[in-house]
Amino acid sequence: MDSRDWRRPGVDQIVRNVVQKAFPGAIVLLHDGGGFRRQTVEALEQMIDQLNAQGYRFVTLSELQTFKDGMSF
Repeated sequence: MDSRDWRRPGVDQIVRNVVQKAFPGAIVLLHDGGGFRRQTVEALEQMIDQLNAQGYRFVTLSELQTFKDGMSF
């Protein structure tokens, strides 16, 4: 899911872009290059807190693949 942070829409909008579209197994695309990325960095903590509160957890890509293959981690 594209956070659209590359547009630099502001911290609150970046958070909304991710939290409102979150679904189990989603991969969130964030950009850390191409200029000043303070909005992305500031939004990240809020995204993590809000998604954790909704019961989401964060895994590595290899853990996600294992889960999709039918094994629990």
